[in-house]
Amino acid sequence: MILDDEIHQEAARWFAAQRRGPMSLGEREAFDAWRAEPLHQAVLNRMHEVWGELATVGEMIPAPRPQTRRRRNRAAIAAMVVLGLAGGLTAGAAWKFDRTSTVTGIGEQRSQELSDGSIVALNVVTRARYDINARERVVHLNEGEAAFVVHKDPDRPFRVRAAGYEVRAVGTAFNVRNRDQSLDIAVKEGVVEVRHLNGEAKPVMLRAGQRLHVADTSAKSRERLKISEISATAVDEWRQRVLTYEDVPVELVIRDINRFYDRPIAADPALGRRHVTLRLVIDDRTDTVQRLAALLGADIRDIGREDHLKPAG
Repeated sequence: MILDDEIHQEAARWFAAQRRGPMSLGEREAFDAWRAEPLHQAVLNRMHEVWGELATVGEMIPAPRPQTRRRRNRAAIAAMVVLGLAGGLTAGAAWKFDRTSTVTGIGEQRSQELSDGSIVALNVVTRARYDINARERVVHLNEGEAAFVVHKDPDRPFRVRAAGYEVRAVGTAFNVRNRDQSLDIAVKEGVVEVRHLNGEAKPVMLRAGQRLHVADTSAKSRERLKISEISATAVDEWRQRVLTYEDVPVELVIRDINRFYDRPIAADPALGRRHVTLRLVIDDRTDTVQRLAALLGADIRDIGREDHLKPAG
């Protein structure tokens, strides 16, 4: 199947709009409607991957000031370069996936179509293994985060195993995060069943707009399992490099950010223990660190191999 040129052109326009800056409400609604189609989202994800590979293109071209013009020019350059590359891609070349495992590194996000027709998007620093054959469809998310758009096949339920739990779906879209001995499962559309692999507790049904959180997957007690509401658009926001947090310690935010950049960030212990609620766009590293410091009311200090955040004053 050859990917339609019009889809690539639309994806390039949305890609440029994302890089340009915050969208208006009307643009955001149109964007969400467009990317609701899994193939559209997959093409856009591929463009973001290529942008990561071509991030140095902007540095090769003299950047005019002010900064907003630089960003717009880089967005336009990236869109044109990506569109030129995408024209030669086929679905088989871009998405079909026949290996039994995938690993993403620091700053690397990857989308791919599995052999059963389902689409998986892997976040940074993620390890996944696949058992997909005529009898079963199982993904082992050993570490990291992934979003799934499941191809419907009632005879072969799609299962994701992570941290001793299993998520079972037939045809739906959901996100699984397995990091730092905690587990999060959020449903974008449809219904999934979550059960512990030891079989002791009853399965839990999650519907679109619900999120299940296990604070400590190493604990024997299941009392820490928590179900809450979540906006469908926030389920896999990380695919647009947007991180959202609600009442979490700063050290957790910093751990996540450090998975996007080679040069790490650190924080004073007192600042790291502070709980925050924030939404952070991950793009240019310098801009990201400065935004984080501003949100935390912190100063940035270069201490050689890392940037250190400490309370301002």
